[in-house]
Amino acid sequence: MVQARTLAGRVALVIGGSRGIGAGIAVALAEHGADVAVNYQRSPDAAKQVVAAVEAAGAKGVALGADASVESEVAALVERATEALGDVDILVCNAAGQTDGAVERYRAGRTDAVQSAAEVLDRTGTQLAASLLPAREVLPGMRRKGGGSIVFISATASRGRPLRGTGEITVAKAAQDALARVLAVELGPDGVRVNTVAPGMVPTDANAGPHQEAMIKEFEKTTPLGRVGTVEDVANVVVHLASDLSRHVTGAYIGVDGGNVML
Repeated sequence: MVQARTLAGRVALVIGGSRGIGAGIAVALAEHGADVAVNYQRSPDAAKQVVAAVEAAGAKGVALGADASVESEVAALVERATEALGDVDILVCNAAGQTDGAVERYRAGRTDAVQSAAEVLDRTGTQLAASLLPAREVLPGMRRKGGGSIVFISATASRGRPLRGTGEITVAKAAQDALARVLAVELGPDGVRVNTVAPGMVPTDANAGPHQEAMIKEFEKTTPLGRVGTVEDVANVVVHLASDLSRHVTGAYIGVDGGNVML
């Protein structure tokens, strides 16, 4: 399908872009005209496949490995992205870290945030670093280009009812939500918009397993639109926020969950 080239001339960096929602966002941005740097931490082959899809959409792409929570690696990441594609004016922060522990707790029916206090604190710090550090590093380039769009990928559990077993993820995403509002205020004078997209349940390879069917059924029961989300549902909202169609939108929190959580 031919897409409107609403992002022609833009350069995007997708943190955590090798799998799942991040991969879908990277390809959607390319379909709408942006060149895309695909960041990965553990999946270089998957990132290369995403770059191939980006190039098939008619855009330039590059796969770049880095841990987005490590300051020196993020600085090098943005430098390499800029050298390959130009100044970044679209940043999508999708890094969430490993979710294996949450999956096991969901399957066991446990909620143990109190017992796993160290994990909650560690996950929150990592989440904030993986959002704040990339935002800081792309800011000079956005200023040179006269503005930009930063989109944080959260989860509706950060403001709605958390799914059992996901305590550390929920707390971390809630902290990220607060960071987005702070940055929206601080970076507004630079023409940089900062918004949050919060998916509900979106089945991907990142949450695949025998628990996935049960999770889907649980969400379908409470979702007004009667289905769980898709990667495309989330990516479409990100594309809108990255474009000038939302040029007067900043500090927003947009749930993409079929009405499961209404704010």
